[in-house]
Amino acid sequence: MVDRQRTIQQNKSLHKFCDELAKEANNHGVSMKAVVQDLQVDWSMESVKSIVHAISKAKYGKTSTADLTTKELSDCCEEVQKIFLEQGVHVEFPSFENKEFVDYYSK
Repeated sequence: MVDRQRTIQQNKSLHKFCDELAKEANNHGVSMKAVVQDLQVDWSMESVKSIVHAISKAKYGKTSTADLTTKELSDCCEEVQKIFLEQGVHVEFPSFENKEFVDYYSK
């Protein structure tokens, strides 16, 4: 069986997931050290997504989420969840059953 490329809806879910995870990490006081001058900075959707990119490159040799299959993207997000769970932060990957997901993208 050949996995198909990740879907547009999965990409929307990925952005929602990264955004919510960044907010939760900030709410829990989990900081990210910036390389430049050892500064403490808050998490953002982009910084969380950069972790997804790093995992996808390490596991699959792919640098863009657009190149991931549906399964590969799910696997990468599970790895990200594990990393944040170690810090006491948990966010579920969004789905259409989750009203917040629909509200996030109807703006």
